[in-house]
Formats: sequence, C-alpha cells, structure tokens
Amino acid sequence: MQQVWLDLADMTATAPLATLFCALAIAASLYTLLSVASLRRFARCRAPVKPWKSPGVSVLKPLYGAEEGLYENLLSFCRQGYSGPVQILFGVHEPDDPAAAVARRIVAMARAGKIEGAPAKLSVELVIDPAQHGANGKVSNLINLSGRVEHELVVLADSDIKVEPDYLCRLAAALQRPGVGLVTCLYRGMPLAGLWAKLGAMGVDYGFLPNVVTGVTLNMARPCVGATIALRRITLEAIGGFAAIKDQLADDYALGEEVRKRGLNVVLADFVVAHAHSERDVAEVWRRDMRWARTIRALDPLGYLGLAVSFPVAWALLALLASGFAPAATILTATALLCRMILQDEVDQRFPGYRHALWLGPVRDLFSFVIFVGSFIPGQIHWRGRDYALGEHGIMAPVGVEPSGEAEAEVA
Repeated sequence: MQQVWLDLADMTATAPLATLFCALAIAASLYTLLSVASLRRFARCRAPVKPWKSPGVSVLKPLYGAEEGLYENLLSFCRQGYSGPVQILFGVHEPDDPAAAVARRIVAMARAGKIEGAPAKLSVELVIDPAQHGANGKVSNLINLSGRVEHELVVLADSDIKVEPDYLCRLAAALQRPGVGLVTCLYRGMPLAGLWAKLGAMGVDYGFLPNVVTGVTLNMARPCVGATIALRRITLEAIGGFAAIKDQLADDYALGEEVRKRGLNVVLADFVVAHAHSERDVAEVWRRDMRWARTIRALDPLGYLGLAVSFPVAWALLALLASGFAPAATILTATALLCRMILQDEVDQRFPGYRHALWLGPVRDLFSFVIFVGSFIPGQIHWRGRDYALGEHGIMAPVGVEPSGEAEAEVA
C-alpha cells in the first residue's frame, strides 16, 4: 500500500492530467459506495397494503405507436386488485396510430368482461383527439383526456410501464398520508429485445435509479418521474391542469414543481415499476439517453455537472492511459470496477427485475460516460419521431413542423 501512495505522489509531480483523472476516479468510487449505502437505506418492497379508503381512480395512458410489449403493459393496469371504481383512458392523436388497435382490443375485452383479475368496477375507453395544445405531444394527449376524468384520484403513467396487481392500492394508500400532494415511482429497466435493449435497461438500473436514491438521501434531488404520477383531481385543477406544462419536455418534473408550489409534498413510493426497453440498435439507445441527459442538464446544470462523480470506471481508465499504465492507476481501475460491480449487485438484490451480466456493467458505464460528455455539445433532441430544440428551463419547440388543423375527438 505504501508503494501505491508513492506511485500516486510521483504521478502528481510528473503527470498532472493523470493525477486529475485519478482524483476523479477516487471521488467517483467513493460516490458509488455512498450510492450502495443509500440503496440499503431505501425502503424495500413491502407486503401488499390497503388504503384507508378506496376512492375512484382515473388512469390516464397517453399512447404513441405500438412499441414492443404495449399490450402486456396496458393490460397490467387493468388487472388491479383495487376495491374502488377504476376508469382507464387510453389516448391517441390519430385513429391510424398503431397503438389505437392495441387499445381497442383491450377496450373490447373489458366490455366483454374477459380481463382476468380486473376490478369489479372497471371502465376502459379509447379517446382519439388530434387537438394539439403545445409543443409536448404527450401533454397535449393528457389535456385531451383530462376532460373525461370521472374520479377523485388521477394516475398517469407512460405507455412503456408495466405494474403489479397491488399498484393502485399502494398509490391510494400513499396519497392518503397527511401533506402528500403527489406520489411518484422509480423504475427498473425491463429488456424485451437483445443486447441494445439490455444496455438501455442497464442505464436505468445502475445509473438513473441509484443516482436518484442517493440524491434523495442527501436532500439534493426532487424527483417526479413519468413512470407513475398520482395525485388528487382537486390538486391537478388547482395548478391549472396539464396546460401548465404543455411546452415542457420534462413534463413530469414540471408537474412535481407545480404541486410543491402549493405547499404539498411530492413523495417516492416504496416500490418500483417496470420500464420496457425494446431498443434494437445503438442509435435508439443513443437518442433516448441523449434526450434524457440534455433535459436534465437544461433543468439543473450544476446538479448535472455533479454527475461526473458517477463514472468511476471511465475516470480510472483515463488515469490508466494518461499515466502510462502505472501500478497505482492499475489498482485504482480494479477498485473502480469492483465498486461498480458491488453497486450492480446491490440494485439487483434490492429491487425485483432483470439481473444483467456483471461483465456488461463496465460497457454500459463507458457508454453512459460518452453520453455525459456528448450532452454538453449543443444539439437537438429526438422524441416521438420529431426533432425538438430545447430552450431554457426545459422549454421545447418542434423543429420544422407546421401546425395542423383542428378536428373533432372520437371516443371508442
């Protein structure tokens, strides 16, 4: 060990760049261990709970395209062990959207009473409404659906989310705590395809999830995640409805901030949901990750810069190269790899989900590092088949898209 410190001292004198990379690798390794400790403090998935009461719930599902696994994802929201009335609203902008066919199939099953495990009081509708209210197509979809909400509680979740049968019970119970205005959920990646889907899911499991948990533990993060957002209808109306966030790319984050402005708490549920990944090539993973990265950087530049300490393997490898493969840098690289493997194992033990091969962890870490560096280069983002320019405070504007004419809504 003494020799290692001597090697580090020698590097400090002769290779300042290698020293900088070593310092970053050490800091990142310590941060990784802090993330492991934070995950251990985070609440485990608990036994099924029942809310004190079971008010009616309206679930809003804005859809766009029939991504892989959509049928199973949507059906999981219909198979809920919830004693109160449940209304599920699927929304699309165009009748020929492939997602509409999937939604129609589920609507027909619900009306025929053929959904096994469905609540006793379940209604399912498909709303087709081309009206656009802002730059964010998903929020426009939510605005179109919101006029048909019937119940006291409102739950919205992305189309690529799959949930367990106690999902609504847990959300209703969490919303009934004093001072809670909104409940949100973390999520784990659920790969549906091959290698690229696995790498996409790993970015969620071993990057996003532990970073959020660590940020919450240190009181440095205020998450509100589109995987699930549950709030009271009266709260949604008090903030001006979804129209208040119609131009925000990070609509979930913006919605949480609007609720906080009303003096209400935004809390994390004590369970995670599954986020489907079906990326089939590197371009799909790149576009998705770059969109997330640039969005976070636009909302919190300093906090995003702080994520530099979440890449121990990348910094250690840079130190190894800059030092000419010095023994101290070699040991540091091995330490960084070990820390990331410990983190990966902790996530897999703490949260139910897909267990990825340990050897893929460093590959995903290096990919994430390239995304991190690339996100500082000015550029557009790609989302739902369109390119958008991202302005200050997460405001988005479509690039080269002419406004469409108005048309009437259709309900199936």
